[in-house]
Amino acid sequence: MQTRTVSALRILPDEQAEPIVMAFYQGMTHTQISENLQVPLGTIKSRIRDGMKKLREELEASR
Repeated sequence: MQTRTVSALRILPDEQAEPIVMAFYQGMTHTQISENLQVPLGTIKSRIRDGMKKLREELEASR
């Protein structure tokens, strides 16, 4: 992972960072993440969406 991305991931709450890492770096589907974390699928999708928005904002701000 790039240093900027790792730094940006650290600002996220664990509940958002963990599913993002599982999806993008471990190649898991949202359904697999939901089952693995025992969290409803809709919640996982929301956490990933919200976390990605924060990551985008952080990475744009650090340019």
